[in-house]
Amino acid sequence: MRKLRVIVNAVPLATVNTGIGRYLRCLYGALERAYGDRLEIGYFDGKRVSGEPPRPPANLAARSRLTDLLWKLPPLAALGVRLARHYAREVAFYKAARGYDVYHEAAFFPFRVSGSVKTVFTVHDLSLLTFPEHHPAERVRYFRLFFFRRLAKVSRFLAVSGFTKAEMVRLLGLDPGRIRVTWNAHEPEVFHPLDGPLPPAVPERYFLFVGTYDPRKNMHVIPQALAVSGLDVPLVTAGWTGWSRERMDGAPPIELGYADDATLAALYTKALALVYPSIYEGFGLPVLEAMACGCPVVTSKLSSLPEVAGEAGIYLDDPSDAAGMARVLAQMAGDPALRAEKSRLGLARAPMFSWAETARLTFEEFERSVG
Repeated sequence: MRKLRVIVNAVPLATVNTGIGRYLRCLYGALERAYGDRLEIGYFDGKRVSGEPPRPPANLAARSRLTDLLWKLPPLAALGVRLARHYAREVAFYKAARGYDVYHEAAFFPFRVSGSVKTVFTVHDLSLLTFPEHHPAERVRYFRLFFFRRLAKVSRFLAVSGFTKAEMVRLLGLDPGRIRVTWNAHEPEVFHPLDGPLPPAVPERYFLFVGTYDPRKNMHVIPQALAVSGLDVPLVTAGWTGWSRERMDGAPPIELGYADDATLAALYTKALALVYPSIYEGFGLPVLEAMACGCPVVTSKLSSLPEVAGEAGIYLDDPSDAAGMARVLAQMAGDPALRAEKSRLGLARAPMFSWAETARLTFEEFERSVG
């Protein structure tokens, strides 16, 4: 039987192992395990195609600094850098995609390909449309230059949550029959209760935030809430500092920067709670990772977050209200029985999200796109 030939834009795999890069690595690992006898996968690394996924850079800290530098450039200069890189990659990709049946894209928007190649596009969120003011200006301009005109070339869409699918129907006018919900998942071999070492700067009791300092994630409200609460419990953050310029009152967080998976699992396991007061998420992977490690989750009722956290979440009425958050954090710090119950519920809920199931649904959509 002839194998289905799939080419994937794997450039995100060659960067820091977060977000889209983690999605692609986990999804394609699951696809190769389950459907390796029926799939031939080509991984595009920005210049050429290989049968092996590209590896992340050896020096992750240096790569992170380069990204920070791009965000600090004037918008037009940063857009020029991004467009020059895009056009070089698109020319290379157009040539590389010849002879493939399916092209899978999971980043901003699809590359241009010949009409014989069917495009399947994973949409993680539409925050560049709904909250453009919360993104670097050059990123918004880049997105708007290409996104809408490339949608017409897509055969099938994948959405990482029911919320994201609803947003795609509402904002893009897409036929819901063309969109399949394929949830993100976690890696149980990585994210599980882990009594591992923590960085020296981390104290015994702490609240945790994981992610970029993207303004829509509302991280800047957490130090304010801790100051109002009167708790002697610091905030520890893991992830890129990002591009937020929001004012942060209260004690500054203990910033760890990018953390490897083992450190991240230990941080989740030992935290009083993950505090994730985001106002908009396509999925909210740190919430699921925290639950898988037995970490209670304080989050918002907005967007996809209740879909992920379910009954395991402790929900903020208003994620931008520091006083309201302070009351919840004080309760979490002082109620070990509540923490234990939410930990139990999170551990029970996390297995609902499986890369094997996401791979199965994704493979079905690959087949449907060419059928």
